[in-house]
Amino acid sequence: MAKLSDRDILIRKAEAAIILRKREARSEFWAYCLYMDPSFFAKRHFLKKVAGAFMCVYLAFSNNTIYRLAVSMPPRAGKSYLSSLFISWMFGHFPEESVMRNCCADPLYNKLSYDTRDIVRSRKFNEIFPEIKLKGDKQNVHGWSVEGARQVSYFGAGVGGTVIGFGASMLAMTDDLYKSLEDALSDNNNEKVWSWFQGTHDSRTEGNCCTIDIGTRWSANDVLGRLEESREGNYYHEIIRISALDENDRSFCEDVHTTEYYLDKRAETDDSIWEAEYQQNPVELKGLLFPKSELKRFKKADIEGRVPDGKIGATDVADEGNDDFSSPFASVFGDQLFITDILFTKDAVEITGPRLAQMVIDISPDRMRIESNNGGKIFANDVKRLVKENDEYNRCIIEAIPTTKTKQTRILMKSGWIKAHCHFLAESEYEKGSDYWWFMKGLTSYKKEGGNAHDDAPDSMTILAEFFETVAGSIKDNINKEDW
Repeated sequence: MAKLSDRDILIRKAEAAIILRKREARSEFWAYCLYMDPSFFAKRHFLKKVAGAFMCVYLAFSNNTIYRLAVSMPPRAGKSYLSSLFISWMFGHFPEESVMRNCCADPLYNKLSYDTRDIVRSRKFNEIFPEIKLKGDKQNVHGWSVEGARQVSYFGAGVGGTVIGFGASMLAMTDDLYKSLEDALSDNNNEKVWSWFQGTHDSRTEGNCCTIDIGTRWSANDVLGRLEESREGNYYHEIIRISALDENDRSFCEDVHTTEYYLDKRAETDDSIWEAEYQQNPVELKGLLFPKSELKRFKKADIEGRVPDGKIGATDVADEGNDDFSSPFASVFGDQLFITDILFTKDAVEITGPRLAQMVIDISPDRMRIESNNGGKIFANDVKRLVKENDEYNRCIIEAIPTTKTKQTRILMKSGWIKAHCHFLAESEYEKGSDYWWFMKGLTSYKKEGGNAHDDAPDSMTILAEFFETVAGSIKDNINKEDW
């Protein structure tokens, strides 16, 4: 027998290593992940812990027992990708079984279904599980099957959708049942999601179907919170929570986002939101949102003589008779806003319109945004007319824009940014009983948990913050255009 050359020996060793990797990928889920996408998973070692928990699900189902797992981690960590790979891997072992995967909306469900189906179609999957093929007549993203399945292999829906006619025999998975913070903090939406979860999701499981619930831990009232806390704390066999920053304030994975990124994000995000969305610590909203101790202050002398990058204003028109009309004006220096003037009053629009127009003339802001809900568009047009009639050289762009999200959610989402970028006059700079004084009183008494009688001051600051982020870098652009 001819002696093998060094080159042939190396080739055979490489072939043997590949065969070994394929065997490991078939028997161990983390090895499968590394085989399918080595560059991605080699940089995200934290996912090995989640993959290990997924293996517990596999072993439980193999032994005809039920296993329930909950996973929460920061955005963009790769949880959905890992989940899609796990579903494909489970089909490799149990092609006759079925998986239900539900999420917040149908478009997301379709994407996740498409991604998972593509994995099963891929060359690498075929190298590990050559016997697994998609059924030729059942490959639609709404519900598709592999050869040998007793029923539709993969199915699901967005919250509120219908999954009647299918049953999950192997795995029932939820992957982010909430579209946004607004949904997660809405009592009405939470009841809708919970009812759908109980009536539709839970009702489609069969036999020893295992459960994996993935999502942000917003509060005790979301689905994960109710499952963890309302069933005597023993509903889940394992709960994994991964925080964006560890106990040393270091990023959990520099490849996802750097430590510097998360530190900046934390500085500009309300504590409650940061703890929930990024640290996976549900914190019920309570206390003051804008306590005096957390607001930046300045004196007029601090910016006297300095030429700002621009001036902007925002207006929250009073919705009802007892509401306040609130309109802060800011001088902009870089990404810092100095709130120099405020119109804050309970006067009727017949008075506030002329007063606001006069402030626009006196302050000469470059841009102004007026909330157009509840007659705001007509009000904005009246202010434009009054400014034009009394100051033909004033070229402030005044726009009327509606808001669609609930006030409380918008205020919460922008509160961290406001505290990080907005400067308010020192208390010695304005008189008690003045518009500025009443505005600050309304801002600093606003409570996180709701039940506020008035939200006009924080709402107008939110409009101002949103407006600045829209026009930042172009505050003085387009001044003589058709906007005027």
